[in-house]
Amino acid sequence: MKIKRAIKCFCSLLLFTTTCVKAQQQPIIVTTVSIGELRYLPLNSAPATTLSLNESNVSPQTPGFIRQIRVRVGDLVKQGEPLAELDCTINLSLQKQATASLRSAQAKLDLAERQIRRTKTLRAERNISEETLNQREADVEIARAELNQATAALEKREYDVRQCRINAPFTGLVLERLAAEGEWITPGQAVVQLMDTRHLEVSAQIPLNLIDSLMQAEMPELLIAGKRYRLRLRRLLPVVDRRGRNREARLDFSDNSALPGSSGRLEWHASDFHLPADILVQREGELGVMLEQNGIVRFHPLPHALEGLPAVVELPVESRVILYGRQKVVDGDAVQVTGQEPDKR
Repeated sequence: MKIKRAIKCFCSLLLFTTTCVKAQQQPIIVTTVSIGELRYLPLNSAPATTLSLNESNVSPQTPGFIRQIRVRVGDLVKQGEPLAELDCTINLSLQKQATASLRSAQAKLDLAERQIRRTKTLRAERNISEETLNQREADVEIARAELNQATAALEKREYDVRQCRINAPFTGLVLERLAAEGEWITPGQAVVQLMDTRHLEVSAQIPLNLIDSLMQAEMPELLIAGKRYRLRLRRLLPVVDRRGRNREARLDFSDNSALPGSSGRLEWHASDFHLPADILVQREGELGVMLEQNGIVRFHPLPHALEGLPAVVELPVESRVILYGRQKVVDGDAVQVTGQEPDKR
């Protein structure tokens, strides 16, 4: 009886084992989709601001009373247009004085040159000493030096007269009047604050993990209040911000430009195709995707993938990625592809 009972138990165990093996050999039901349907070019973005390359407090080069300020806040001025005028009475008087000094120096030089010519004639006739000739030559050089000095002094006074009119150093927008008519003003004391409206660029703070993507981007854009402006990367500053772990990028406008001081988002598409983060699975410490190849599962690792982030993929577009069932299959499993998820009821 014991032997028969043992044989019966053995047969039951053998039948159970065979049933399990058969169950394990049955293909797992999965659904797949091609890489071409899943991959996409991610849209990256970073905060950005439009900056003016020139924002200056314009001041005179000569002191004087402000006679007139010819611009108001909000005015657009062109390069060279007058912003303000100083009372130029003193400078004009000094200019006249310098002009008179120049004429006097010119007359002295003319006299010295006539004297040297006469002296050379007398010296040739031996009617004058060598010492007298040397003195006349020295007088010519002194007169010529005085003329050069007077010429420089007149140029300085003419420059001061021109500085009585304070002109715009560049085309721009008047942001603020910093002085008033009737005030005495000195060099370095600002009259008007002027912002350049033509020479603009964009500053953006780029996370370190997006630097390479931005450098390879074909057409970054600045998005402000629903309007887009095309940009081109000019420079990535070789400095990392210690707080935000970012690098500053400077970009130029390709055509139309935004208003100075306006803020928005710098956007650009990555140059490499990515897969969504939720498609990835982890096997033996590596992240990758489960592929179906002729009914067999193949795990394809993605070395640079990070958990929770889209991953760069370089697989052929026709490769089939397992969607439903990807978490329960392992490399080498047999699978049966179906067009829809099986009923779980």
